[in-house]
Amino acid sequence: MSEYVYRARVRWGDQDSQGHVNNVAYLDYMQEARVDWILNGPQAHMLSEGVLVVAHHIEYVAASSFSPEPIIIRMWVTELGGARFGVSYYIHQGDTLVARARTMLATYDVEGRRLRRLTAEERRWLEEYIGPDLDFRPLPRPPVRWVSGIGYEYPLRVRWSELDPYGHVNNVSYLTYLQEAHIAMMEEPRRGLPWGAAGTDRTWVVAAQDITYKVPMEYQIEPFLCEVVVLRVGSSSITFEMRIHDPHVDLTYAVGHQVLVHADRHGIPVPIPGVLRERLRPLTLTR
Repeated sequence: MSEYVYRARVRWGDQDSQGHVNNVAYLDYMQEARVDWILNGPQAHMLSEGVLVVAHHIEYVAASSFSPEPIIIRMWVTELGGARFGVSYYIHQGDTLVARARTMLATYDVEGRRLRRLTAEERRWLEEYIGPDLDFRPLPRPPVRWVSGIGYEYPLRVRWSELDPYGHVNNVSYLTYLQEAHIAMMEEPRRGLPWGAAGTDRTWVVAAQDITYKVPMEYQIEPFLCEVVVLRVGSSSITFEMRIHDPHVDLTYAVGHQVLVHADRHGIPVPIPGVLRERLRPLTLTR
């Protein structure tokens, strides 16, 4: 099995308020690695003709930080279909495994605005990188019937700079929207409680998240909605389901899940305060 290895430079702006690399930045590094891999291969035309991200799943194993030491991404192909292929990643900083991830991609006809099948040459190149799949812990997914008012509604506006060369909202931006929405939703329940500020005894860390892209999202002036429900409040973790939706045309662009862990300053999970559990009860589907 061949692996492609990419070294991503950690930017100062990639840090969050806790001094760690923000969870969304990992998807940026993964995107850099995929682009570098395709452009340095014999099928570089795939990028200009169109490759869409269908889904991401990522587990965060350890924190990474701003450092001259790069983020090292090892990637390989784990699934190969007619028009889709999967890419898995081990993400390290130094000797520390900081994340594991998988991306599902699809070849796309930009002009025809539809999926296209992999050519024989593209398939032969991808087969050189075929390796074992990663086994992820499944995220809780009780069925959610999305109706108006079911959860917290966060209006979001797409920035012009978030469009990719295909004229779609870039896949990384979706996780920024989900992050903004869950932080806004937690603003009132967390009032008066520690919330990851530097020097506090309690913090919140993203343990895992996934996102499935339904329809490419394009720029528009009217705001979209990012809707959030709490699927489960465990002893030390909260699981959210979120969707990005356009209420004007009743169209869902993406659905994501996120596990947020309440931890001490060393990253060890600690019980969620009872007062926060009670404040989240109106937005929690399973209690």
